[in-house]
Amino acid sequence: MRDALQRLIDDVLNPLLEKDASSIELLKAEDHEVVVRVTGRAAFGVGAEYVRTGVIEPALRKVVGNDCAIRIKKAVPKAKRRL
Repeated sequence: MRDALQRLIDDVLNPLLEKDASSIELLKAEDHEVVVRVTGRAAFGVGAEYVRTGVIEPALRKVVGNDCAIRIKKAVPKAKRRL
């Protein structure tokens, strides 16, 4: 399952999200739980909730099915340091 999820993320989701200054990373893939982290606009942008619930989660569900819990963590962007 982990390999199939990683291929989905690498081949489909990341190229799609990169067009919106975002990315997704697979953190954990176990029998009953999948955890991913999103960054950029997919985490905190105006349409972030739609991207997570309307694009990312349905794509992951096609691989893991409905019995698996999916958690989508949002990465907090790091501020640039002032000199």
